[in-house]
Amino acid sequence: MTLAQLNYFVKVAENGHLTQTAKELLIAQPSLTQAIRKLEEELGFLLFEKKGRVLFLTKEGKEFLPYAKEVVEASKRAEQTKEHIYQKYTGNIRFAYTRPMPPNYIPNLLREFFKTNKDKKINIESYAAATSVILRDLKEDKIDFGFCSIGEKEDPDIKMITLMEYPIKLVVNQKDVLGKMKQLHPEDLMSKPGISYTEGSAMDREINEFFKEQEITPDIHYRTSSEEIQNFVACGLGWAFIAQNGTPMKKGLKILEMPEMTLKRETCLAMRKDRQLSKNAQNFLKFTLSYNENFL
Repeated sequence: MTLAQLNYFVKVAENGHLTQTAKELLIAQPSLTQAIRKLEEELGFLLFEKKGRVLFLTKEGKEFLPYAKEVVEASKRAEQTKEHIYQKYTGNIRFAYTRPMPPNYIPNLLREFFKTNKDKKINIESYAAATSVILRDLKEDKIDFGFCSIGEKEDPDIKMITLMEYPIKLVVNQKDVLGKMKQLHPEDLMSKPGISYTEGSAMDREINEFFKEQEITPDIHYRTSSEEIQNFVACGLGWAFIAQNGTPMKKGLKILEMPEMTLKRETCLAMRKDRQLSKNAQNFLKFTLSYNENFL
């Protein structure tokens, strides 16, 4: 009997379907079926009975389920404890950041941090991700900090410190009809295709809220990432709202004024309120806040 088998059993019991569970676990359905059968052979009794396409727990399966859940949950707690111990004694610093940040902010921050801590042994692990992923990883204790936007819903367990904010502006292709104008209003966008961000992202939510307030529904033809949105506009695919965070505009693009657009993009430093940081992580937090004051 393995931990993987018990985890598979718990997941199938929750879903009632092998196909759905296999997709969630990212394994082939035959492999999942074989794992469940092997577990049943080792236990000496059936865990499920099939009615139509749905799997139901047998009376033996119902009695065994709480014990399997207990083992799976204990394994998760052990993994979290391992991470806490690792961080406490190694002093590694882990963080993630969103892409729409001022150019070289993160590299320059790290360079200056290492300059002031050149005599200390510090390892830093970082990666780029969407705000939703960063907040999830914070909750799961995979990182110490997140440089990101405010989440869709306020989380009482996460502390958000605003580091910087920058205006969101309308950007068009200079060759576009809109590019000949100096100022636009929201209704002027109705006749032209628009480009927005990945559905559900922070920028997408903010822009959608703006259009709701203006009581209009623009024609969004394309959705893409913040890294690619300038390229889409430059290729003449439509207009877009882009945060002016210091990233140079590509050749052929034009920023237009729209009096109604007063939104600003915020970048925050996110951390768990109940997380005990290592000394190195505490120093990094203090340094980041100090560095940010000088950066602004």
